[in-house]
Amino acid sequence: MTIPFVERMFPRVIAAAIVALATTLHTFAQEPLPSRNEWRLGALGGLSRLYHASALPIIPTDPRCCSYERGESWSWWGGFSGDYVFMPQANEPLIEVGARALFARRPLGLSQIVNKSNLPFDPLIFNGDDDYSSLERRFDYSAVADYLVADIGARVQPIPSLPFYVRLSADASFALLSQIPVQEIAQITNPSYVAFLNSSRTQSNPREAARLARPTFGVTGAIGIEVPLQQRLLLGVEAAYRYGLTTVRTDIDWRTNGLQGSITLRWRFIPEEVKRDSAEPTQPEKTTPTIAAKTLQIESIIGKPLEIQETIVTQTFPLLPYIFFDSASVVVKNRYNPRIGTATSFDEQSLPKETLSIYYHLLHIIGRRMKANPKLTLTIIGTTDGKEWASADQRQILAQQRARSVAGFLMGYWGIAQSRLKMSTRDTPKLASSDRYAEGNEENRRVELTSNDPELLAPVVQYRFLEYTPVRTEHYMNVKIQNPGVAESYKGNLNALDEPFAVTSGIDAPPARLPFALRRKFTAKLSQTVGSLDSADCTLEVKQRDGQTLSARTRIDVETIKNQYEVSRLNLIVFDFDRDDMLESNRQMMRGFVTDAIKPNSLVSVTGSTDRLGEAKYNKELSEARAKGVQDFMRRVNPNIRFQEVRGTGASTLPFDNDLPEGRYYCRTVSINVQTPRGG
Repeated sequence: MTIPFVERMFPRVIAAAIVALATTLHTFAQEPLPSRNEWRLGALGGLSRLYHASALPIIPTDPRCCSYERGESWSWWGGFSGDYVFMPQANEPLIEVGARALFARRPLGLSQIVNKSNLPFDPLIFNGDDDYSSLERRFDYSAVADYLVADIGARVQPIPSLPFYVRLSADASFALLSQIPVQEIAQITNPSYVAFLNSSRTQSNPREAARLARPTFGVTGAIGIEVPLQQRLLLGVEAAYRYGLTTVRTDIDWRTNGLQGSITLRWRFIPEEVKRDSAEPTQPEKTTPTIAAKTLQIESIIGKPLEIQETIVTQTFPLLPYIFFDSASVVVKNRYNPRIGTATSFDEQSLPKETLSIYYHLLHIIGRRMKANPKLTLTIIGTTDGKEWASADQRQILAQQRARSVAGFLMGYWGIAQSRLKMSTRDTPKLASSDRYAEGNEENRRVELTSNDPELLAPVVQYRFLEYTPVRTEHYMNVKIQNPGVAESYKGNLNALDEPFAVTSGIDAPPARLPFALRRKFTAKLSQTVGSLDSADCTLEVKQRDGQTLSARTRIDVETIKNQYEVSRLNLIVFDFDRDDMLESNRQMMRGFVTDAIKPNSLVSVTGSTDRLGEAKYNKELSEARAKGVQDFMRRVNPNIRFQEVRGTGASTLPFDNDLPEGRYYCRTVSINVQTPRGG
């Protein structure tokens, strides 16, 4: 059998990786380790369910006749592990690299049922008339192979405070024997009146010894949890899948994969410096003078006033006219049915002033508008990704049921008459996202909404509300501490009206300038409370290595600064996948926005962006084309507009969650920001 190039090269790659890892570990052993990094040694064992696939002939002298194809067997294994752990900074992933030395017993089991039509009938073997057509036999092939396994890999604990981890590794398995004995059992399963010449329906067939490949290679992906039994002893439970990359025999192609479950006990070797710092002080002898232990003290924590800018904002929120569905599902997701109280009390002007929050109220907005205007009708088009079911007829039914689900929501919750809801289907959307990406398929599983009147899907406009944002994105507190060397970790909170606005944390002692990042969540909370906010609290907790925690608290002033400009935003103009041309609905919306929001003394900024799909350079060019197209259209409406900035950012800044189809759509945008002097 010709060995493929990849299989010939793979052993060399593994050997190079083992040498590289050994060199790295040797270097670590020769050099002093960072005080917070550590070694861990362990013992482990587990069971595997092996899945075999082969081309082993059932009749060795006639390989063209028929072959064993599949088989399953149970395997057990155990051994030792050694890992080097990179201890993280606060809130950073914990990373390990390591190796395992294992003994594995791997039974090689195959089973195949054959009949007379694909296996020759030999009357010298059987008792009975040879004139029957339903002779059926079962063949079971088994052997036991023992291996020494060398496994190298890495694992990551994404959130240090949670015991969950993922592990990836590669292994080389060395068979202890080059050949192993084989047993093959043949059994007649049909018809019941036929037997072998020994008058039994079962007999053992002679087979040559199996010649094992040395070594074989595989890769493993695993997930697990590990919890401390005590300070140094850790208990882990892991589930894994091993994929065999090479054949386990030299004479035929035989691949083995497996599901694995294991238990691990590991011992932590804590560096001496950390042990000394965390150890309890020993009692001095009576003849020795008592020396006071170093104790951390927080001398002061001082900060400048927190500056908040107040801006009068009018913001236009276009509605994305799509409702997205899970694969093969016709259920409207819960996020499209947020709590609104009663239908009669629903008011779109009271919605949160945030794009996705307004979008998730889309069906309620449509229902409220149709209730208020009986002349409005809605067209509901159900689509699929073109792959969810094997046949086009099945997909048409799926698309139809999706449209009916949306119609049923509007009829059931808002009492909209069925005659005002027109339904149709398409296999895939007319403006479909690329099916090269899994995200594209997700975006094509949707219901599209159109209307006879643009009023129904007109954007939500929030008029002249007050928006509060921090003047700077980071606020600093000046911290002074005595004996910072005994600090293990710290955590700071910036609070106002008993609400945590910003949090910072880290290991060791806090820096002299302690930063608090004021992100979007801070801004959202700020707008809800700033009317009665004149001060904020800053608390700092520092944990010593002896387990004690010290805390300090201070109050800082909050100063509100009025923005001299009134801001109008069109947020956002949404584009379809990989397009820079505007839909007619966007053009109508922009005509009204340019006429109403832009004054002769206004300054206008235009920013285009994209989602994360595709190449960075292409996305940058696409976002620039979108921004330029919007600028050209605005100039046709009003040639005297004063543009301050027109740019494309590509996917460098993602304002919405790109794991969601609606988040990606709302990132395919051009945002228009208009600043007009107050009173202008």
